[in-house]
Amino acid sequence: MHTVKVVKDRTDFRCFIDLLYGSGRNVDTDGDCNAVHDRLWTWLYIADRESNDPHVEIVVSERDPEDFSIISDSPELEELTALYLFLTSGESIRSSGRLLEKASVEQLQRKYAKQLQRADESIWHQSSDELPYPNLS
Repeated sequence: MHTVKVVKDRTDFRCFIDLLYGSGRNVDTDGDCNAVHDRLWTWLYIADRESNDPHVEIVVSERDPEDFSIISDSPELEELTALYLFLTSGESIRSSGRLLEKASVEQLQRKYAKQLQRADESIWHQSSDELPYPNLS
């Protein structure tokens, strides 16, 4: 399991879809967003409908509202999701309770460079109260 100490608002949850599967992918999602573009969500579930890949879940800790656990039966999806959450909103990242040092994070960034670039280019970064669906403008 991976955990991330989150100290900033989360990114639009749809960026995680682009990260994991690419733009326009058919996925099942659930969570506790108040609006589709909400940045304060504390629970997110994503499952790909186009493959047999395991789902990914991000859940806030009941003990500490800054600690988020990332859970998946796929080690790669879990690692990638945790890395992205850390890079966009986190202060620290742990794998199996062990704090990942800067060199380990940099190694993961190289490993997942294509997926991270895909997420960085996601149109959903542009969503807001005024423009919840920037892909329609």
